[in-house]
Amino acid sequence: MLDRLSVLFRPGRPRRFDVAAAPADILMQSAVVLRSLGATVARLDLEAGTLEARLALGGVLRVRAEGDDDESHVAIDVDGRDWGGVARVLAHELAEGTRG
Repeated sequence: MLDRLSVLFRPGRPRRFDVAAAPADILMQSAVVLRSLGATVARLDLEAGTLEARLALGGVLRVRAEGDDDESHVAIDVDGRDWGGVARVLAHELAEGTRG
């Protein structure tokens, strides 16, 4: 029984992927998507390439984007539980939003 509970509460792994857009564009698009999903953007630092948001159901989501003007390496990490799947939706939106 306790083994099943430990699966529910273990921390997730960060999502890492590349996007064909500048880091500042990635962070701005992330802020828009997160707000539409009910998250509160707590910190957005374009120079450092980071964003921090509080999820509606209690977790803290962090986005880091590094790279040049043509391509960014993006990492999305969540402290706490991401009950609404916000990190998954954000990763999908970032990947799809830059294709075309």
